Amino acid sequence: MKEMSTKVSAVESAEAEKTNLNKHITELESKNKSLENEVSSLKDQLASMNTSTASSNANESSTSTTSSSGGSEYFSNCTELRQVYPNGVSSDHPAYQSKMDRDKDNYACER
Repeated sequence: MKEMSTKVSAVESAEAEKTNLNKHITELESKNKSLENEVSSLKDQLASMNTSTASSNANESSTSTTSSSGGSEYFSNCTELRQVYPNGVSSDHPAYQSKMDRDKDNYACER
């Protein structure tokens, strides 16, 4: 009889452990899903930041090199100007700025 009671106790103990393990598995699966969602969200944020940075860089570049409604172009320096006008510009050109005409010959950023 004692042997049967020991077996019943062992079975009950095993069932209790199984229940606890299943509960732990469920909790871990839930935590895993939450972490996967967080990783996905962070990847989306990173992609958005990369797109925003690329867009911002493109806007800065186009702002410095495109014509405005006043018929002039603005470049921060000769390096930028030469990307569009490799040989520089004369004083009658919309992109001409006297600050870029070091030798004061009415031609900016010439080589």
